[in-house]
Amino acid sequence: MSFIQTLSGKQFDYLSATIDDIDIEDIAVALSNICRFSGHLPKFYSVAQHSVLCSQLVSPEFAFEALMHDAAEAYCQDIPAPLKALLPDYREIEKRTD
Repeated sequence: MSFIQTLSGKQFDYLSATIDDIDIEDIAVALSNICRFSGHLPKFYSVAQHSVLCSQLVSPEFAFEALMHDAAEAYCQDIPAPLKALLPDYREIEKRTD
């Protein structure tokens, strides 16, 4: 089995996902529940918070791109970079999802 069921009820298959498998509300909810830095923080700081702050730091023309820069993490999680480097298959799946 290579899929997860998302909040919207869709099945996201890591090996054959299509644009129709992606839902903006699934992304928003998932990112709001994922803590940055593997949770090693004094206070909860979600990937969604980070994404919103990034969107506010750039020119309006790039705001949506900044907002969505971690969208793949809604499906692939926020894996620490040192661990990602050890998981080449994961990196390939993340690239396809992005």
